[in-house]
Amino acid sequence: MPSTIYEPVKSFNVPLPKPSRVKSTLALDESTKRHVESSRNAIRNLLSHQVSDDRLMVVVGPCSIHDTNAALEYASLLAEAADKHQRELVIIMRVYIEKPRSTVGWKGLIHDPDYAQDLENLNQSSIPDLSKGVYTARNVMLEVAKKGLPVATELLNPLLVYYLDDIVSLGVIGARTTESQTHREMASDMPMPIGIKNGTDGGLKVAVDAMKAASRPHTVVGFDEDSSLAYHMSGGNPDTFVILRGGSQGPNFSPKDIQAAEAELLRAGKKPAIVVDCSHGNSSKDYRNQGAVAACLADQIALGAPITGVMIESNINEGRQDVPVKGSKECLKYGVSITDGCVSWNETESILERLATAVRQRQEASTTSSPAEESIPTIMVGQSLADEKHTVQEHTVEVSV
Repeated sequence: MPSTIYEPVKSFNVPLPKPSRVKSTLALDESTKRHVESSRNAIRNLLSHQVSDDRLMVVVGPCSIHDTNAALEYASLLAEAADKHQRELVIIMRVYIEKPRSTVGWKGLIHDPDYAQDLENLNQSSIPDLSKGVYTARNVMLEVAKKGLPVATELLNPLLVYYLDDIVSLGVIGARTTESQTHREMASDMPMPIGIKNGTDGGLKVAVDAMKAASRPHTVVGFDEDSSLAYHMSGGNPDTFVILRGGSQGPNFSPKDIQAAEAELLRAGKKPAIVVDCSHGNSSKDYRNQGAVAACLADQIALGAPITGVMIESNINEGRQDVPVKGSKECLKYGVSITDGCVSWNETESILERLATAVRQRQEASTTSSPAEESIPTIMVGQSLADEKHTVQEHTVEVSV
């Protein structure tokens, strides 16, 4: 009996607006363009260990954006903090509009901008409005950038990134996609620095491999201005760095982990620019541990550890919440995450203050150190390693790792 082959049904019948149209509708003014470029250059200087800029990069903000009004209120608070700590910290706001899912779930503001809106309306369509999402996502990023804050986001869908690539100052490749060839090719084509997280198991090799791949030219497939499939050669991205976020094997923010990461990057011929995520595996997936992780990192930074930056999941109010069922009388709490839990703004201020203090201590030590010590920052870590281990052990007890 002959077999029947069924052709898959491809119903791509909802057109998306062209990226050029969205960009022209929500265009950057000249001042914001200059700000985006200057913030990208500031990040590049930090990654290359420029002596003229010894500040710490801090990527901080909500796990994901679901309420644009709350996001912009948070941005106003963060802009004040960025101004206060401008001598010690380069503060970048997390504006995450896509969310990777382990199985299924809300995929972020750009995919479904109405997911957490108008909950009492039972007649609301269950079909996500991606066309609305690209405008909503670009607009919130644009408003954040206009406040003088650099924008960081995870680059998840390689086609959607071209709606936002002119606003983003820092891109991130997540742990689930670090091994993806498509995402490595995309990273090689981006005009901004890219952070690459270690794998979900905590291993660093896949991130280092991704850095190597992203630094080289690749054929990148996308759509041209007529919405036809096309390709071009990327230029390669020299401005990549590793993000330690822990993994299934446990946290990786201790002095031993930092030194091991530095050594592996040097062996691979990469500059040892290391950013540490205070959340995810490093916090044992408990947002309440982020402050303790940040405190441990601050102690290391004060001693001269080669830590270029930290990442923090933060919101106006602490914790997380589930989105109520459509048609229910329940309301979302304002300024509370609907994805991963976040520390509150009050705790965020304390964390930023502690990090700024640590940077000042590092800066003061640098001005009194000899040229040999300045050129090899790990010497400072090695000299105080016993004390540093004691401090980290104290914090790791608090973090329950």
